[in-house]
Amino acid sequence: MERYQRKEMIKTLSWRESGKSVLHLNIRHLWFFGVWTLGQCPGFKVYTGFAIAMGVWSVVECALAVYFTWGQLGETTLVLIFTSTCGCGIVKTLFFVRDEQRYRLMVQQVANLLALQNEAICKDPALAAILQDSRRRVFRLTLGMLLFMFSQCFIWFPIPLVVYAGERRLPFPQHAWDNNSNYYALSYTQQCVSALYMAQISFGLDCLFASIMILVAAQLKILSGRILKLKKEVVPAEESESALQKHQMAVDKDHSKIYERLCFCINSHQKILRFVADLQDTMSPIAMTQFATSVVILCMALFQATYGEDMSASVKCASYLPIPGGQVYLYCWAADSLSENGESVSTAAYNCPWVDRNARFKHTMRTLMVRAQKPLVLTAGGLYPINREAFLTMKIGMATLHAIGELYSQPSADITA
Repeated sequence: MERYQRKEMIKTLSWRESGKSVLHLNIRHLWFFGVWTLGQCPGFKVYTGFAIAMGVWSVVECALAVYFTWGQLGETTLVLIFTSTCGCGIVKTLFFVRDEQRYRLMVQQVANLLALQNEAICKDPALAAILQDSRRRVFRLTLGMLLFMFSQCFIWFPIPLVVYAGERRLPFPQHAWDNNSNYYALSYTQQCVSALYMAQISFGLDCLFASIMILVAAQLKILSGRILKLKKEVVPAEESESALQKHQMAVDKDHSKIYERLCFCINSHQKILRFVADLQDTMSPIAMTQFATSVVILCMALFQATYGEDMSASVKCASYLPIPGGQVYLYCWAADSLSENGESVSTAAYNCPWVDRNARFKHTMRTLMVRAQKPLVLTAGGLYPINREAFLTMKIGMATLHAIGELYSQPSADITA
């Protein structure tokens, strides 16, 4: 991202300016949890450090808990699930803090992409509807996912107080070294706060990338609609020679206007492709972190929910299973939509009325078709493609592991039979 080198060109949004962005909910949510800086606030870095410190504290606490509970499979599994969640949140936060300028630039580029086709959108209600629908989907998706994640607090946090009333149990790792006797209230609060922060930051970053991919996919869909509407205006022919000359001049002028609109479409397509390449560079490390962590958490949570003897632990794990799966699905679904709309540009170019155009128009249109046929495939870490097939592969893998676990959990006599 060469434009990233000039940091003075990257604007820091204020609270009021963030409200005008189509990604205002994503930005303000990350600001609320200490990640995204709005305006000039030197003390905000202290708040960011507090959020990271809470996560690091929880990971250290979990490491001690694993040491003291080693051999107790159910208890250790719960601790490792919490450790993986906090660790994933810390890593993703550090990636964001390291590349904060790139995220600000990315938001500006999204705004520029949306403004790029404003003129065509204002003239066509159908294209305007595509843009409005993408905006609504971004808002509803972000709000729904974050509220769903927040709802987990009402399951994980109060269970120790309800199920183990009077036993001084903590919601996540237990302090086996002192039987939860020292600073119980402080430890309980710290675990709840750190879990809330790490989970919300992690999910907030996932929703940010998914929202951006939805908006870019909508821009590709709008571009396809513009290409399909490249129709030649019909000029009525007359019998006189002067009328024929005027007719030819009108036709030439019409071809010139249509060619200009085609060039504008190609320019828009190139800018979208450059943005997708920048998005890939920014998103790749965070997506890879989430994919790797989700696989680990799904395996442990599925095992605990299926074979755990502690009913409360099984309920917590079963309720948590949709979270890592939902985070992966966010990426796969949004990236797959982006890829499909990228391919639709080539289809729209082929279906537009280009056969009766001049040679220059045909050559330019053919170039657009060839370039649009190259798949827009986003990857996690440059290694793992992000699409629906990747999500289905992961789900099949989880089902296979579950079936193997069921098989080996049966008595040997049943297996031989």
